[in-house]
Amino acid sequence: MHIIYHTDDSFLRQAVVDFVEEWRNDSKAVHVNTSGSTGSPKSIALSKIHMEASARMTGEFLDLKKGDTALLCMSPETIAGKMMIVRALVLEMNLIVAPVTSTPLKGIDEEIDFAAMVPFQVEKSLNETHEKLNTIKKLIVGGGSISNALWTRILKIPALCYQTFGMTETISHIAMRRIETSATKYKALPGIQITTSEGCLVISAPHLGIDHLATGDIVQLSDNQFNWLGRKDFVINSGGIKIHPETIEQKLGSLINTPFFSSGLPDDQFGQKHILCIQSASLNLQKTDFLAHLDKPLIPKEIYYFDSFTYTNSGKINRLETLKNIANAEKQVL
Repeated sequence: MHIIYHTDDSFLRQAVVDFVEEWRNDSKAVHVNTSGSTGSPKSIALSKIHMEASARMTGEFLDLKKGDTALLCMSPETIAGKMMIVRALVLEMNLIVAPVTSTPLKGIDEEIDFAAMVPFQVEKSLNETHEKLNTIKKLIVGGGSISNALWTRILKIPALCYQTFGMTETISHIAMRRIETSATKYKALPGIQITTSEGCLVISAPHLGIDHLATGDIVQLSDNQFNWLGRKDFVINSGGIKIHPETIEQKLGSLINTPFFSSGLPDDQFGQKHILCIQSASLNLQKTDFLAHLDKPLIPKEIYYFDSFTYTNSGKINRLETLKNIANAEKQVL
């Protein structure tokens, strides 16, 4: 593996070097912190044998080859960043290290065979470095939901594009779905077995050391493929109507062009009331704005405008921590 740095960030460069050294030392495991987006972050030990198996699984699925170029534009402190380095090492690809920013392609002239980005990076790259994004051959997008508006824009990228599904506990992604015109389901990668328990996904993968891992992800399952509906932790039960925040967020992606999320608050009449949290003080949405995107029972009862959200180290909105500051947000009743 040859490393090409496109960053002067000494901390980032050292983090890459440190992880490569950690990977090559005699330890049999790597310690990784979970994202903390659905609870408190925790440190878990991942077997290097299982991480290598995960890298080869992705390589097989995407037909990655020795000598290909792989882009690292996520922090090496996260599972996504670590696994990009592992894939480069195991599959003997050359690693291009870019700044961990919203527009990582700035200043990069090399052709990129394989890249992984979060949705916000893809959206900003479409806006500011569209031509360079078009040179990527294979792109995986993970770490957050993709709005309908962004999905439509990604369709115009020449690259082979996939949305990924996974978590730290599964050593990055265990399923992907092709980003294409027709609706697609997540397809489990080679060697992954999936079932459900009480509507939630259960994952088994002996080669990754995973034995019936029960998740909080609500899915519709068929033939080792599934549609993802949302997190069980976040489901809002408002007067008997179950609202999946992630589905709401996907539908409102073309209406709201700033970070936001759907959530629920206790309510005496309905048990829970559906609310929207928006990172902006300038928007002034009205009930009529939602009618083209949501059925009436799904329209939020209140909107809370925050000056800023709390984020995890991997760049995800930390919903639980953000909601702790709701008293400081500007409230609007719809």
